[in-house]
Amino acid sequence: MLEAVLDTNFLMLAYQFKVDVLGGLRELLGEYKAVTCSGVIGELRGIGSGKGRDSAAASYALKLLRLCGVEVKRSSKDVDDWMVSYCAGKDAVACTVDKELIRKLEKEGVKVVILRGKSRLQFA
Repeated sequence: MLEAVLDTNFLMLAYQFKVDVLGGLRELLGEYKAVTCSGVIGELRGIGSGKGRDSAAASYALKLLRLCGVEVKRSSKDVDDWMVSYCAGKDAVACTVDKELIRKLEKEGVKVVILRGKSRLQFA
C-alpha cells in the first residue's frame, strides 16, 4: 500500500487553512497509509506549548494524528533528513510545503504532495 509521509507544516495546514488534508490525500492518491515520525510529534508538541495561531494549529494536528490513527515511526535524526531517506527507501509520497525539503526530496526522485491555492492538494 502506498505510504504518505506527513511533515509538521503539512499537518498544521488542516487548522491554518481549514483543509481536510487526509481526505484530500485520499482523493489524490486513492487508498494510502498515513505515516509520520517521532520527530514531527516532538516539533508539534514544542510549537503547541506556545500561544497563538501556530500553537493552536500544532495542537489540532496532534489531535488529528491521534483520531485518525496515523502511524508514527521512530526517528533519531533531523526530520527533513529522515523524510528524505524514508521516502526514497520506501518509494513513499512526501507531504510538505517546506520549499527546501521539497527541493531535497525531488533531487532524490521522491513524489511530493503540496497545498495549492490554500485549498487543494496536488503533486509538486
